[in-house]
Amino acid sequence: MVSFPDNIDEQIRPVVEVLTRHGFKTFESCQGGEGHFFNEPTVRFWGTENDLLKAYEICQCYKIAVFEARRVYGKEDVYVNQGIGKENENPIGQAWGIPFNELTFVTHSKTGTIFLPSSV
Repeated sequence: MVSFPDNIDEQIRPVVEVLTRHGFKTFESCQGGEGHFFNEPTVRFWGTENDLLKAYEICQCYKIAVFEARRVYGKEDVYVNQGIGKENENPIGQAWGIPFNELTFVTHSKTGTIFLPSSV
């Protein structure tokens, strides 16, 4: 049995639970909206491009309305340590970081959830 932190937003929690039950390692989630980090409900997780496709298909099976499935690449600062301690680290450039996957979801206008109504 997997335990989940108490600080997962209520509306995105079911998606995090579904993905975790299917073996995905989520590291960031938000139900989106005013006062939240993301505008739309979002879950980020580690894995390959194939994992992204698999997660999308799993969400479809659970009738979860995925808006976008994307692979995210970003650059991170590279440092050289010129002495002992963090205060002596100097950035020398940037390199590509480890890519991750991101799913964003549609909030249904009638139900207010990310799940499609059963009649669809």
